[in-house]
Amino acid sequence: MRHLLLLLAMLVVLASQTGTLSVEAESISTTKRETLALDTEALDMYITGQMAKHGIKGIALAVTSKTEILYLKGYGTAGGGRPMTPQTPTYIGSQSKSITGLALAQLIEIGKIQPNEPVQTYLPWFRVADEEASQKITVHHLLHHMSGLSESGFFSILPEDATKEEAVHALDSARLTAPVGVKFQYFNLGYVVLTLIIEKVSGQSYEDYIQQNIFIPLQMTRTYTDPSSARENGLSQGYSRFFGFAIPQRQPHRAYEIGEGFIMSTAEDMAYYAMAMDNAGVYKGQPLLSLHGMDMLFTPVRGYGMGWFVENGHVFHGGANETFKTFVDIYPLRDLSIILLINQGYMLDHLISAPQVFHGVEAIVLRRVVPPVAEGWSVRTMGRGLLIFVLLLSVFQMHNLLSLRGWRERARGWSFTRRTWDMVISFLIPTAILLFVFGQVKTYMGYRFNFTYQMITMFRTLPDITVLMIVGSLPDYVQGFIKLYWVFEGRIRRTRSIPVLEDKTWQQT
Repeated sequence: MRHLLLLLAMLVVLASQTGTLSVEAESISTTKRETLALDTEALDMYITGQMAKHGIKGIALAVTSKTEILYLKGYGTAGGGRPMTPQTPTYIGSQSKSITGLALAQLIEIGKIQPNEPVQTYLPWFRVADEEASQKITVHHLLHHMSGLSESGFFSILPEDATKEEAVHALDSARLTAPVGVKFQYFNLGYVVLTLIIEKVSGQSYEDYIQQNIFIPLQMTRTYTDPSSARENGLSQGYSRFFGFAIPQRQPHRAYEIGEGFIMSTAEDMAYYAMAMDNAGVYKGQPLLSLHGMDMLFTPVRGYGMGWFVENGHVFHGGANETFKTFVDIYPLRDLSIILLINQGYMLDHLISAPQVFHGVEAIVLRRVVPPVAEGWSVRTMGRGLLIFVLLLSVFQMHNLLSLRGWRERARGWSFTRRTWDMVISFLIPTAILLFVFGQVKTYMGYRFNFTYQMITMFRTLPDITVLMIVGSLPDYVQGFIKLYWVFEGRIRRTRSIPVLEDKTWQQT
């Protein structure tokens, strides 16, 4: 019974993930440019309602046209008694890739980079596990995630203080999971290679280049590449969860991944950035790129431009760090952008609560039918339910462990088949559960799934699910090994107790 309950709980959690992951951003087919009268009261009510439903700590929102900020507000807390404001820095995750893409486009436009040239043109020592692929992978392939590399083919775990060069050198063990140039496979470290190319051709550090050529022209004065500077200027505390309760957690900062997922910014600064992207690359009369350069930036290959997902009438990316979530969505046909920053990064928040918040905000801004706040799973309620289940399961497991005291006596009267099956089931059920869970995660993540990384980060990203898996499987494994030991111990003792008759025939001769 306890195994059935555990399996049902896992199915509930994974089904909720499936439902959320299957939600795709709706493309906008209208060709009419619309003016906007924002229902700010509806925005406030919806966001505060979702925060209460899920127990979200802090949110910052910006809505813009291509030339002005239409709405800018913070909700909740940034930690330490500080309010969350539109000027509060947060990690923006993979939205950083769009900034790297813009930097590449600038360098392509002035002729310092040729996108169809192999990476080895700029980094002659660049290698992956396949020597032929090492020579074929181009800048274009990396920009559009078409290199054939993916997270599932790279098993090295790098320290947080690794350099960009060390990270790119580590790719010499990365194996291809698709032919070069054939399949879209999102690969974070591909953008680390691109940041290093930017450094080699510009003669500047990546951080200095984007500061001078992107942040300063856009007046993004509260956007950071150095966590120390961000902390000095009010970097938000990041939060995870434990059985539905929000818990503060240190956000790792991997400097070598700065250009793919570790830039820090504010809702206000990202509003300036989105306005420029919506206005043909022009901000307050100053162009970041030519019209041709902007076309190149947003030309998709398998739905992905240079750091942006591109659909009909919808350009977006966003990002997810361990303790932060970001949405940046641009609707060029409507001259609108939405920026939503959340300081809650638990994996189920990424999959459930954050999309619920965003889709409601999007519906209000675009004047669609707004889903009720009560619709969909509540991450906080799910966590509390898991806590109750884990407590009950712990009681059951303790009872079963205590019942082992009489197992040897009971097993003496069993047949060999029954005794063997009773031992095997103690290993079979927990193993099946673990394989099911990780199998489902792999299915959902696809080419992004890396078992080594998942195992190492499981407790940090899903601590309560990890506890559930331990409680549901470890006691059964312990019981199985104890039973196995007792059976073999009994056999050894019986073997040793058989009397050995001495052959004294030789004494008679």
